[in-house]
Amino acid sequence: MAATEFTIAFHSSMSSIKGLQNTCNENEINLNAKLKSLDTVQKPTGQKITEAVFVEQDSLTGLGNLTIKKTVAGDNPTFKGKAFILTQPVDVSVFRS
Repeated sequence: MAATEFTIAFHSSMSSIKGLQNTCNENEINLNAKLKSLDTVQKPTGQKITEAVFVEQDSLTGLGNLTIKKTVAGDNPTFKGKAFILTQPVDVSVFRS
């Protein structure tokens, strides 16, 4: 059976990368799912959102331990993505500890 994916939209006015990190960590624990991707999306209505995709896990081990930072050259993240922070698109790196 394929793992269930959850897609959650975060408003483009997310206050900070730290706020995004805290929100994603809470969602991992609440959904029992690992963050798989972050991307910026503009809906047909013009609304801008950050789309977060989570994949269901069999256990809680390792969930809620994300660090999200602005992407810098030379970092080695679990994955890279994009997010709206204060309505501005930002390249982010996601690390799992």
